[in-house]
Amino acid sequence: MLFVFVVFVASTIAHLFRLFVREVIHFYSDRSGPTTASAKLSTATLFVLTTTSVLAAAAIGRFVQRRWPDRSGIEAIAASARGDRVSMSLPATVLRVLGTFIVSAGLASIGRESALIESGGVTGAVSGRSSGGRGDALASAGLAAAFASAYHAPVAAILYAEEHLRIRQSARATMFVVAGALLGQTFTVWLFNGGAVFPDIQGPKWTVAVLGLVVLVPTVVISKGFLYLRVRVTADSMMRLTRWPRPVVVALFAVAAGASVAAFPFASGNGMEALERGSFAATSTLAVALVVGKLVGTTAALGAGAPGGVLSPSMAVAGGTALLVLLAVDSLGIRVTHPWDAMVAAMAVGVAVGMRSPLVAIFLIPELLGDYALVLPIAVVIGLAWLLDRALERLLLRIGGAVPSVIHDEDA
Repeated sequence: MLFVFVVFVASTIAHLFRLFVREVIHFYSDRSGPTTASAKLSTATLFVLTTTSVLAAAAIGRFVQRRWPDRSGIEAIAASARGDRVSMSLPATVLRVLGTFIVSAGLASIGRESALIESGGVTGAVSGRSSGGRGDALASAGLAAAFASAYHAPVAAILYAEEHLRIRQSARATMFVVAGALLGQTFTVWLFNGGAVFPDIQGPKWTVAVLGLVVLVPTVVISKGFLYLRVRVTADSMMRLTRWPRPVVVALFAVAAGASVAAFPFASGNGMEALERGSFAATSTLAVALVVGKLVGTTAALGAGAPGGVLSPSMAVAGGTALLVLLAVDSLGIRVTHPWDAMVAAMAVGVAVGMRSPLVAIFLIPELLGDYALVLPIAVVIGLAWLLDRALERLLLRIGGAVPSVIHDEDA
């Protein structure tokens, strides 16, 4: 029964978090979606709102980091789920979730799903400890259920836990991951009317693979660059570089986050609503917002220290890159009839490269579209993207600029 309770709570939090964020946005803008709200608000209002929310969330994130070091975040949840005896802090996670809520309701360009996954994991960990167990298996079930509920992707949730968080080191935890993901998806569908997040592709299934190969190189390069920036460009690194005090550096990051959304309203939110827009309004304005606005805005918000994730922003940056390439090709007189299909392939590349999770990418995007027939075409694109990514990694190693292959708290 405790297992069912943990999964139910994780799924419910995932549903209510999204609902409450939209309700808050609707309260002050009369629009429930981040991009539609951004389009209605004035540039000055949007800048002040986003900048303030990033500052508030960064302050919460800094407090948690100092008060409960190494006891919250995706990395700590993964360690707890593997049975590494990490003592997760419930108050720390509650505050981090609050920080993500503030920055999400403030229309900042940041992913919110990390808060859901973290809350699901800590629910399991704390419940397990209170019942006399270690909590590692229940933490695994909670984070898998939260991922499945957040993205409506049970298979990707299992692969995320096994491939990215490396929970495969514990056979017991792996069983709970599988059961948690499947039951979490069941709750999402039956209780909360969950379904496919994105509309279906517009052409034949293998059009996704063909167009994915057309945009492969620029998408891999931009996704790799985004990974590099969000890991390397932080308040700590900028303090070491400039010798400026933390409040000044954080304020500059917050201003950059606010300016990016004010200049590119389609960059607001976690990127899912903007990506969906690509299926019916594939414009250059949208493409530039996703590539420039989303990349700068998310990097700045995370750099300031606001708790948040990058999985959906990684998809958005990659999808925008693909759209930008196809619009450039179209301007040369080469007609592209299904740009959304290329964006779908690029989103998978963004996850594979930006999250270092190729198996997750292969299944996550088809599940977001509700079409498992896309698994094979996307697998072809991801296979080539992985080879190109390895080549880039070797090049970065030679010049000393490679990103350490570890789990980051933003990896969701």
